Amino acid sequence: MAHDTDRPDDSAARKHDRNSVAEETSATGQRVKGAIKEAVGDLTDDKATEDKGARENAAGKDRQRRNDAV
Repeated sequence: MAHDTDRPDDSAARKHDRNSVAEETSATGQRVKGAIKEAVGDLTDDKATEDKGARENAAGKDRQRRNDAV
């Protein structure tokens, strides 16, 4: 199965039960993945990748902010 690396995971929708550690962990992963893409885009002067990373990072932060598990 081919991975669609060009599609950002910028949805702030919950992916796990509300206020769960699984949701917190998933949101953290989304945020970190976005931050890495943002940095890589900046280093390679790829504005599209940088923007996608920023959206993913923001969505992960939003999910973390709404989650009360931790």
